[in-house]
Amino acid sequence: MTAEPVPVVVLAGFLGAGKTTVLNHLLRAGGAGKTADGRAADRARLGVLVNDFGAINIDALLVAGQADGAVTLSNGCMCCSVDREGLDAALVALARPEAGLDAIVIEASGIAEPKTLVRLVAGLDDPTMRYGGLVYVVDAAGFADLRVRHPDVDSHIAIADLVVVNKRDLVDAQTLSELVAAVRELNPSAPVVAVAEGRVDPALLFDRLTRAVEDVTKPRQLTLDELLIPDPERQQADVEHPVHAEAPHSHHEAHTHLHDVYQSVELDTADAVDPRRLAELLREPPTGCYRLKGVVRFDLPGYPERYIVHGVGGFVRITRDGWSGEEPRTRIVAIGSGMDRGAAREALEGVLATAETVDDEYGILHITRHLPDTH
Repeated sequence: MTAEPVPVVVLAGFLGAGKTTVLNHLLRAGGAGKTADGRAADRARLGVLVNDFGAINIDALLVAGQADGAVTLSNGCMCCSVDREGLDAALVALARPEAGLDAIVIEASGIAEPKTLVRLVAGLDDPTMRYGGLVYVVDAAGFADLRVRHPDVDSHIAIADLVVVNKRDLVDAQTLSELVAAVRELNPSAPVVAVAEGRVDPALLFDRLTRAVEDVTKPRQLTLDELLIPDPERQQADVEHPVHAEAPHSHHEAHTHLHDVYQSVELDTADAVDPRRLAELLREPPTGCYRLKGVVRFDLPGYPERYIVHGVGGFVRITRDGWSGEEPRTRIVAIGSGMDRGAAREALEGVLATAETVDDEYGILHITRHLPDTH
């Protein structure tokens, strides 16, 4: 369990773009692995809010069972069928700490326009959850026609925190390149990942909690990812060759493993941070960065605590606690796709305090205004 707020990710896109495929991939891609700091992690546990259970693999749901508009899956994932009026209550129920979820995904279709839903999630004044970003899915094969039929797609892409160009295996390299260029013209700062079969690496979207590793020798109920991947040979292949950040595979492998790389750039130092510069970085992350996270220290009188920071799409979440005996350090990670690593590292290093910033007596207000206890 963790006291960290659960990220709430909004998954949007026009009909046929591949939201269902992305959603199912996130659910079945939660195989056991490691956390960001190298510790063992159990399968990812997601909360999913949809209008209709048809958005999730129906065979898995039939195995898991259904009651009162909610489904609890065998690997700890939870799926709720909600309308707009029930969204707030469902989010609060899923984000409670005892549920132990790594993230919550809202499938936006039929519930609200992306902008409306983002405002709702970002405006929730609940310490158990935080905005986790707007992921917008587009169909590589039908994108040009979609823009003609539904011009609104341009404004949707413009506010996205991550654009997923799905079905990249259905178009040639020139078409894909032109499509990505068009997306980046609409939204110059958001990362754009081109994938086949919705294979977005979950590590780009959220961190998995540390849990006790399951004893696989004992009798147990099948987990969701095992239900969705029934072939033992394929299961073994996934164990031996898991999907991680790596170079895109060949076209021959496009239907099973094609995905863009994700990147992370880290700053780890004993130096203190300038609060005004940090606030600016969280609001305006480096180009291609999907999320920023970390812990920081301020070398300022009256502010000795450890500050935990999150930034997604300009939405900032900050909490604070004690150092619990650990050496005070600043550790910030930028996670995204298509980032200029040099520029990202320079942006992270740019938040460090300097001799010119120590006399900025009002700078800390740019941080404390985001603390829950100052609302």
